[in-house]
Formats: sequence, C-alpha cells, structure tokens
Amino acid sequence: MRSIFDPLYRLTALMAVLALVSIAVIILADVTLRQFGSQIKSSDDFAGYALVATCMLGLAPTYRRGEHIRVGLLVERLTGKARRLVEGLCLGFGVLALGWASWWTGRFVYDSWRFNDVSQGLLTIPLWMPQFFMFFGIFVMLIAVCEDLLRLATGRAPSYLANAAAATELPTFER
Repeated sequence: MRSIFDPLYRLTALMAVLALVSIAVIILADVTLRQFGSQIKSSDDFAGYALVATCMLGLAPTYRRGEHIRVGLLVERLTGKARRLVEGLCLGFGVLALGWASWWTGRFVYDSWRFNDVSQGLLTIPLWMPQFFMFFGIFVMLIAVCEDLLRLATGRAPSYLANAAAATELPTFER
C-alpha cells in the first residue's frame, strides 16, 4: 500500500532507529569511560532525550504497519457498515486527540524556544531541541491517522488493517 507520505514515515523510522542506536552508544561509552575513571557529562540526560525521540518518532511507522497494540474486543466482532462506523469513530477520536496533543506540544516547544529554557544538567541544552522530536513524532502520527480516516471515508482499508493483514498471511507452496 503506497502513500505520498511514505518518505516522511521512513524518515521518522530512520530517526527513531538512530535515536535508539545513540542510546546504546552513549551507555556503552559511559560504561567504558567509567572503567578509566571518567564519564560523559550529562549522559543520562542525552539518553533520556534519545529515549523520548525513539518512542515518539516511532509512533507513525509502527502504527502504519499495524504493530501497535489494539484492543479490538468490540471492533473485531463487527462486520460491514458497523465495523466501518466504529473504525471511523476510533480514527476520528484519534485525530482529535493527536491534533490536541500536537497543538499543545508545539506550543510547549515554542515556549521553550521563546523563553530560552535550558536543561539543568551538567551541560546546558536548549530544551526546545529535544522537545522538538516529541512534537514532530506526534505530528507525523496525526498525519498518518488523518490519512487513514480519509482512506476509510473513501471506502479503502486503513493502513494498519491492510498492512497487518498482509503481514499475517502465510506463504503458499506450490507442488
């Protein structure tokens, strides 16, 4: 299933992977340096920032693959128009919740930039920089859910259903 936003989703997935790798590099470097009586200043701060970036930037790509945990006790028992209606209501609520979260997270990042808010660790980091990844991840997730709501409204399957169904199909073997 193709989307015009696929490059954006791949970018956020790559950024999440890089943030996750940076956590491992920071921790390994810090452990190694401690063996020699040294350390990386604010390594726990940087690892925490990378953890938030990993989680937030990975939202949309994971959602699109149908790999988020979904509680489908009700939805999966429905069929036809009832299923489409409930899926649409869930996606609509998701758009509202993510729109709200994007707005306020964006304001939070802007206020941190405007007031020159900095971290309180050994190294002073402008907080808008790590906070931006949180905003960007939520905003890209909003785009993904809006896209699926539009797909559902036009009679197509949302990405999370189409990709999850494709991933669970067993291969067929010809004789």
